[in-house]
Amino acid sequence: MASKLESSPPWGISMKRPGYLSWLLICMLLASIPVHAADFVLEIYGNANMDEYLNEEDIQYIEDIIAGKNDKTLLADANLDGKIDSTDVEQAQAILNGKEEKLTFIDLLDENVTVNKPIRRLVNMGYNGVEMTRILGAEDILIAYGANRTTHKTFFPKFAELPFVGSTPEDCDFEKILSLNPDAVQTNLERASSLVGGLDQKHAFEKNLNGIPIICLNMREQDTLIKNVRTYGYILDREQEAETFIDWYSKYYDLFKSRIASIPDDERPTAFFEYTPYYCYASGSNLGQVLVMAGGKNILDRQIGPEDPKYGSILDIEPEFVIRENPKYIFKGVGSWDSGYDIDDPSKMAAFHEQVTNRTELSNIDAIKDDNVYCMSFWILSGAGNNIIGTAYLAKLFYPDLFKDIDPEAIHQEYVDTFCHIDFDVKKNGTFVYPRIEDDV
Repeated sequence: MASKLESSPPWGISMKRPGYLSWLLICMLLASIPVHAADFVLEIYGNANMDEYLNEEDIQYIEDIIAGKNDKTLLADANLDGKIDSTDVEQAQAILNGKEEKLTFIDLLDENVTVNKPIRRLVNMGYNGVEMTRILGAEDILIAYGANRTTHKTFFPKFAELPFVGSTPEDCDFEKILSLNPDAVQTNLERASSLVGGLDQKHAFEKNLNGIPIICLNMREQDTLIKNVRTYGYILDREQEAETFIDWYSKYYDLFKSRIASIPDDERPTAFFEYTPYYCYASGSNLGQVLVMAGGKNILDRQIGPEDPKYGSILDIEPEFVIRENPKYIFKGVGSWDSGYDIDDPSKMAAFHEQVTNRTELSNIDAIKDDNVYCMSFWILSGAGNNIIGTAYLAKLFYPDLFKDIDPEAIHQEYVDTFCHIDFDVKKNGTFVYPRIEDDV
C-alpha cells in the first residue's frame, strides 16, 4: 500500500482532503519514484508548507497566507478553527516552543485527532506502539498495556509489570481503562491492514472511552514509520528523541533502498513470508516490506497489487500457487511468545522450521530442495524500527557480496543498546533466526 505521505494535498490546492480513491491513483503514479525515508508530509496542524518538518518556515508561510502572498493549505489552520489568522501563528509558535495546550494531527485512518498536552498518563494497546514509546524515552507515562507481557520480562522489564487491558474492542476492559484516568489511549490500530475495518474499531473505542483522545499511528510499516515517529514525538513532547531514532533508522533505510535499486526485477530472488501455513504477507504489509526492501520478489505480487485495499494485509494462498511460482526462499514469521529475547532454546523455532520443510506438497520446490527455509522472530520483523534488523538479515542472505559490509547482528545490537535500555547480548542470548543465516552466507 502506498504511504499516507502522499495522501495529503499539495499545498496551494485545497483546504479539503481528497477522497481515498483519488489519492490512491496518485500514489500508484508515484510508486515508481525513488523514495527516501524523509519523503512525506508531516500531518500535524501547523505544518503550513506541507513538508516533512514543523519549523520557523511554517510561521512565515502562515503569515504570508494572511498577507495574501501564499495560497491556503490544509495544515495552515493550526488551531483548526476554520480560518487562518494570527491565532494560527500563535499556535504554530507554541508548538515550536513546546508550550501548546492542544495538538491536532491526522491519524492512520485519515481522521483529525486532538490531544491535550502534556500527556502524562498513557494506555498503550499497540504491540509496536509500546516499543516506540520506550524508544522515545517515555515509558514512565505508561499506565497499562494491551496484552499480558509477564513472559517478556527480559525485553520489557517495566512493561511486564503493567496491568493489561486488552487490544481490541471485543476483548478490551473499558472500565479498567476509565478507572486509570488516562490522558490518551494508543490503540493496536497501528499497521497498514488497519485501513480495512479500522474505522469501525476506532469508533468503538471512542464510544466506550468517551472524551479520551484515541491515537492510531502506523508503527509497523517501513514506508510510513518515520512520519509517524516524528508525529508521535510531538504528541509525547519527545521531539529530540524522535529525531535521534529517525537519524539511525534513515541511515539503514536509505542504504538498503539505494543498493537494491539497480537490481533488475527478474534477477531478484522470489520468496514469501508466512505466518501460519499458507497465510502470507502481501508486499504492502510490515513483513512484506521487509522482504521487498531486502531485494526479494514477493510471489504474492502475482495475486494482489498496490491498488488493492488488502495490499497491506495477510492473505490465504493455495499450496498449488506456491508450487506453480516455485519460490527460491520461504520465510516464516514466528510469534513473540515462541521466539525472541526471553527464549534461548531454539527448539520451538526448529519445530516451526520442520512444519514447513516436511510438507510433502512442497518437496519439489527450490526453497525446500536448496535448504532455503528460514524462521524469523517477530521481534526483528514487525515494526518500531526492529524491522530494519530483519531487512539486514535478508539482504545479507540474498546478496552477500553487495552487503558484505553489513553485519545484521551488529545492527541488532545497536538497536538494543541505543533504544531498548536493557542489558542484552544478541550474539549470546535469545532466538531470532533459525537456522542462523550468518553460518550459511
